[in-house]
Amino acid sequence: MASIIRLKRSATAGNPSTLANGELAYSSLADNGSNGGDRLYIGTGTETNGDAANHEVIGGKFFTTMLDHAKGTLTGSSAIVVDSDKKIDNLKVDNIDINLNTIATTDTNGDLILNPNGTGVVDVSTSRITNVTNPTGAQDATTKSYVDNIQDTLSFKYQTDAGGLDRDRLINSETVFIYGDVGISTSVDSAGADDAILITLDNTAVTAGTYGTDTLIPKVTVDAQGRLTAVTTSSVKTTLTIDGDDATTGDINVRDSELSIVGAGPLSTSMVGTTMTLNIEDAQHNVKGVSKFDSAQFSLTSGKVSSNDITFGTASTVTLGGSIDDIQGMTILTVDNIKLDGNTIATTDSANADMYLDPGGNDAITGRVIIRGDLQVDGTQTIINSSTLTVDDLLITLADGANVPADANGAGIEIDGANASIKYSSTNDDFEFTHGINLDSSADFKINGVGLNELIDDRVDTLITDGEGITTTYTDASNTLEIAAETATSSNMGIAKFNTANFTVTSGDVTISEVNGGTY
Repeated sequence: MASIIRLKRSATAGNPSTLANGELAYSSLADNGSNGGDRLYIGTGTETNGDAANHEVIGGKFFTTMLDHAKGTLTGSSAIVVDSDKKIDNLKVDNIDINLNTIATTDTNGDLILNPNGTGVVDVSTSRITNVTNPTGAQDATTKSYVDNIQDTLSFKYQTDAGGLDRDRLINSETVFIYGDVGISTSVDSAGADDAILITLDNTAVTAGTYGTDTLIPKVTVDAQGRLTAVTTSSVKTTLTIDGDDATTGDINVRDSELSIVGAGPLSTSMVGTTMTLNIEDAQHNVKGVSKFDSAQFSLTSGKVSSNDITFGTASTVTLGGSIDDIQGMTILTVDNIKLDGNTIATTDSANADMYLDPGGNDAITGRVIIRGDLQVDGTQTIINSSTLTVDDLLITLADGANVPADANGAGIEIDGANASIKYSSTNDDFEFTHGINLDSSADFKINGVGLNELIDDRVDTLITDGEGITTTYTDASNTLEIAAETATSSNMGIAKFNTANFTVTSGDVTISEVNGGTY
């Protein structure tokens, strides 16, 4: 059955006298302008004796009928609704009627006034006015739609004073002025069909001619007004001659040639601005260059280089090319990948290189490595590839050195191949088993000395307790637990049934038949 929700409603009253916060009410009373009919109300604000502080109007027929007309058509006693072009066919504002291309007044003999604010003007400059005559009377001046046969003329006014070039838009026959200045003269040439204004630059101080050649540079002089007053030339050298150490020479034409200085072998050149730097590279293996010799390793006499003797340890000396059998006083010795340093034997192969102790000397599993004393392994992994492991200790300590439970998290035993493990979890502070525990039938799993069966029996009584709408009864003698539901009341939750007049129950689904707000 479909649910019915009925609002609070009235056909005889407008605004309801009582309306709770959030409650809706509708008046279908025909509106007469003052009775509040044809409106939808909602209560808002603080309630007093079930009545909200405000009864707000949020809709109703009174408003929707104002929108019930064609879009874009001005309709009396209705809202303005524009069409798809955002237009309305007619607009009336007080005494102004705007329709098609006409702006008209509706009051008898009323004036149409265009009154811009402040310094604003009425701009009709884009209008094209043709075939008009001057007004002949006051009545013509009132209705005219033209501007007295205006002929616009663009003229220009030039000045050479501090104001610079000044361009004005002049109307009708306004006079055009062009002024001369020092070195500039003006005149009017009316010999042609149109009058022309001639502007002449006074440059008599400069002699006509050609200045400058491949070997001469022009020099120009101007006065404070930027006018040419003199032009001369100055000669310049065009060839650069360079002598070499081997008595050869070379000529460079500075106008169209480039001078290149290129290094060879270990010698290189570089330029920064006007500075050239010559650089000889350091000598390397099979590469020539400059070098220096360490005085601790070499002796240098009259350009002859000799190597010094080499001392091993504190008392063993050997000349370069010689040999030594006994090394005394050496603190570190490296043989192949093995380094002896104090009490430490290390490998230099890599950070993760293996080191082998091979008592048989044949890369086979023979012989024994016997350690007379304690053995301490400081690595992160210890692997024993033997078939039998014998430990005399009664206690094996894992995660040795852990200070807090988190340091021992994950410690335990793993069984390879079975994917089984027993590990400590610091999160729950317990051991986690990946597999089950199978006890012999005669054994009992105990916690703090108490068997698991007894613990379960004792805990069931307190495991499930009475709750809202539920009561429990545990009988230890028969090991039974009864759970019963309470009947719901207005003050106690529990099981309930539904009145068929208001609810429908189908396969456990409850449907509200009707919610009725009543009338007022």
